[in-house]
Amino acid sequence: MSALAIILVGLLLCLAGALSVRLAVLAAGFGVAWTLAVAFDADTGTTLLISLGGAVLAFVLTLLTARLLFFVGGLCVGAVIGAKLFVLVQGGGADLLLLLVMVPAVALTSGLLARRFERPFLVWATAFGGAALVLSGVGRLWADAAGELWRPGTTAGVVVVIVVWVVLAAVGYSVQRRRRD
Repeated sequence: MSALAIILVGLLLCLAGALSVRLAVLAAGFGVAWTLAVAFDADTGTTLLISLGGAVLAFVLTLLTARLLFFVGGLCVGAVIGAKLFVLVQGGGADLLLLLVMVPAVALTSGLLARRFERPFLVWATAFGGAALVLSGVGRLWADAAGELWRPGTTAGVVVVIVVWVVLAAVGYSVQRRRRD
């Protein structure tokens, strides 16, 4: 079940990643305001207005802190990409030093690039991060047929995973670009 959940989260990130942060903020702002309005026994119309106001307020706060938000978003997506890269290059035995260098390096680089280039970078980064999660989830869910997508055992398997990863990320990028335009 957790593999299926990671596939769904990966698809959301891959296909709507740059959009999902804003949607999540709007939904959370709406939900908090609605919960508080209901707790204070507001009528339906007032609850709706307060909820919409909460969504707008959360969105405005997001815009004011966008630079930090882009960095944190890039950092998180970079960590996903770094973790997948670690799984691909770590040759079977878990090399702790490689893990401690690779994942933070990719995460910090992604955070800095996201802060510098903002949305255009996050579209690519979320497409690659989401594609990594989808491949990992499919590899875990159907280990007998597609286990190589999780942890390839050969150099040829690594090449196949990288090619599939790039193709899936390109599809995610294309979908995200079409939604924006």
